[in-house]
Amino acid sequence: MIYTNKTAQKIFFICFITFLLLIDLGQFFLIGALIIPLLLCIYCTFLCYQMRYIPVALIALLQCLEFFCFYNFFSLGLLILIPITTLALFFKKNLFPSYSHIITLVLIATCIQIYIIEALFLGIWPTSYYTIIRIAAILFLTICFSLTIKIWGIQDNRA
Repeated sequence: MIYTNKTAQKIFFICFITFLLLIDLGQFFLIGALIIPLLLCIYCTFLCYQMRYIPVALIALLQCLEFFCFYNFFSLGLLILIPITTLALFFKKNLFPSYSHIITLVLIATCIQIYIIEALFLGIWPTSYYTIIRIAAILFLTICFSLTIKIWGIQDNRA
């Protein structure tokens, strides 16, 4: 059976997203805290670079499933996903493409998760050192994801 390049990319994407979900769940259940939300980083990156509905919807569904596993509320993920998606659509429609859009989306999503969901709704107040290290790690990982996905989109000029 001959696989096309698109089929191989879809299989790789599904395996990669499932792997990221397992790493997120492993962080939470082994360490007791979600230090770097990998699915959130890849979600913000996909919103800015590839606005295909199926991959973004799959990541959003897995993000809500992840919140259900962590906090027993499926809809808590929507508190992050709806504003981030709306802001990403605004950025794509009205502004020129930039790396700062991805960084802005991830910072807003991280602040919503740390200060609104965990602190306000659940009463989990993190220390300032933990928050600073967490935000720095999330930004670094998001920049790595965005550079990788941007390289995937570059087409070769040779005929």
